[in-house]
Amino acid sequence: MLQRVVVRPLVVAIALTVGLVALGGCGRKATREDCEAVVDKNVELQLKALGVVDPAVIAKRRDEMRGSMHEDIDKCVGKRVTDGMMACVKGAETADKIDKCLR
Repeated sequence: MLQRVVVRPLVVAIALTVGLVALGGCGRKATREDCEAVVDKNVELQLKALGVVDPAVIAKRRDEMRGSMHEDIDKCVGKRVTDGMMACVKGAETADKIDKCLR
């Protein structure tokens, strides 16, 4: 159950990031670190929403998600992002806010 709760929003967030290529224009190419930051923040916020705040549990789940989403992260790398988008993701307090940051 926990995996489904965390995976769905992550897939949406990565898909939105991958979809940024269509926007073109300003920004820069997303690095692996940028794409992993989206995954990491989503994992953290989803687990906190479930009441999980143990840093070791969050780190373990983050590593699991990075592994299971390796191909999605690879597709995200090189897509257009802005520093503003990434700052918004880092400061987001909910998974919904992350989605809004990436639009």
